[in-house]
Amino acid sequence: MPRNPLLSEEVAKEHFNHLAHTEPNEGNSPDWKPPHRVRYSKKTSAQAEEMKPDVIIVGSGLGSLTTGSLLAQRGWKVLILEQHDQAGGCLHTFEEKGYEFDVGLHYIGGMVGSRWSSLRKMYDAVTGGRVEWCKLDDPYDSAVCTGEYEDPADSIHFYGDYGRTERELKAKLTPEEAKQVSSFFGSLNFTVVRMAGWLVAKCMPIWLRRTVGRVIELPSAGVLNVTTADYMKNTLNITSKKVHGILTYLFGDYGLMPSVSSWAVHAVVFNHWRGGGFYPYGGSSALAMGACEVIRQNGGLILVNSRVKRIVVENGKAVGVQMEKDGKVFRAKRIVSDVGARNTFLRLLEPEDIVKVDKSFISELKQDEQGDLDNKAGMAPSCALLNLFIGLDAPAEALGVPATNAWVVPGWDHEKNLEKFWADDAAELPVAFIGSNSAKDFSYEKRFGKNRGSIMVLAPVEYKWFKKWEANRVHARGDDYDTLKAHWEEKLLKKLFQVYPKVKGHITYKDLGTPLSNNYYLGVNHGEVYGLTHSLDRCWKHRDVLSVHTDIPGLYLTGQDLMTAGVSAALMAGVMTVGAISKPVLAS
Repeated sequence: MPRNPLLSEEVAKEHFNHLAHTEPNEGNSPDWKPPHRVRYSKKTSAQAEEMKPDVIIVGSGLGSLTTGSLLAQRGWKVLILEQHDQAGGCLHTFEEKGYEFDVGLHYIGGMVGSRWSSLRKMYDAVTGGRVEWCKLDDPYDSAVCTGEYEDPADSIHFYGDYGRTERELKAKLTPEEAKQVSSFFGSLNFTVVRMAGWLVAKCMPIWLRRTVGRVIELPSAGVLNVTTADYMKNTLNITSKKVHGILTYLFGDYGLMPSVSSWAVHAVVFNHWRGGGFYPYGGSSALAMGACEVIRQNGGLILVNSRVKRIVVENGKAVGVQMEKDGKVFRAKRIVSDVGARNTFLRLLEPEDIVKVDKSFISELKQDEQGDLDNKAGMAPSCALLNLFIGLDAPAEALGVPATNAWVVPGWDHEKNLEKFWADDAAELPVAFIGSNSAKDFSYEKRFGKNRGSIMVLAPVEYKWFKKWEANRVHARGDDYDTLKAHWEEKLLKKLFQVYPKVKGHITYKDLGTPLSNNYYLGVNHGEVYGLTHSLDRCWKHRDVLSVHTDIPGLYLTGQDLMTAGVSAALMAGVMTVGAISKPVLAS
């Protein structure tokens, strides 16, 4: 029985039978395959052709699965094509040496633990109510300054009750700094409300978006078309560098420095955790499993190992997709892309197919793909990360690692930390994220045993440090690459032991994922984890292109690039895409 009081024993038992395992569940036939692991083959290809889909969705992240699930439940024939060997995108998990690790979902806010939460209702609609939620400890986040630079060592805790967070933080500061903290917390809901017009305009047809949309977007400009640093300084009067650093501790959640990121993105991400953090019971792949099962039960088909070569455009309209493996073409009246704007416009479409797309947008995509990405502004790919996966011979909690995320920085001036690091990779890591999925997931012990725990340590790096090996196959990149990995592994372990010293001596498995791992598993090109960078250009200047309807009739966008960073943003993007394609679905 999980410790989560939201789950009854009956619900927990039923849900456990739906967890994303590769072996047949009890009661299934021996040839049963989980719905998120059905491979592309002659047989399944024939099934896809025979079904004559109403909509084809490229990619299988949560934006795709949301779109597919909601449409399938309304009778649409849905075909989803995924290049990896399991569906889910950043939701997928992997098992190694008896440990399970998540790769993209580390926690979710939006008060999903309550069935009254609107976000919870969306997740339930997409997964058929199959997913329950484990509440993280309170605080859900701790910002840990280790004091290598000018600021003294300190820890700031962030609770689901923002009133408590504000009170405890103000008690550590001067009266003037305390006023600045109040100004920040008082602005969050106001910012979220002002974004409403921007969201609605993204769902509109092109002609309407460029007329009526311009009017309803006006209130959004003041929060989207301004950087986080400028808004906090000039509008909120936050002049203390310490206060600024503490209140931007989670810039890693969207992967961009406060000096160039959009304020609205920072405010939305920060406000998302009001009410605390949650984690899916059974791990992040339980979300993918639930959505895929809903699609399957409603006659849809999800195929993995199904890389799409190109989107087929005839007479200026998207009419299908061509497979890379065998050249087969599947046709549908509507094509939805969940593989990001860069992949969609630069890889899946021919140059002659994008002549109607805003030329400055395409030009910036190409330019920033090849240029200097140190500050990640413009239309550059978002940040690349290292992921150190660690298996323990004891539960994480027993070694002092709680169900709380630690954001570890050497000082509160994030800009300076990053500048030192970009200039010299021997400098202190500018930020590290430490979290334990085994501590967060109440089913972990039941599935993997009592004396096991798992931890992930994440940190940003420059893609160019790994670029020379990008053409080499996985596990065949040579001794120099292995030496480089060992160097970064040591730096990440040092940071882990600094925060959680009891872990030392209890590690039985470790493996480092680099930006090249993201390229291989997520189908990206620069190790990026959040799609396009969250700059003013992305959020405001090119908002017309980054909307559901594209300039190519029959082609629609969904996923992170449509909204902002994060799993719940991808879910919202899926809802928006469904609403734009099928108005009755949005109404329901």
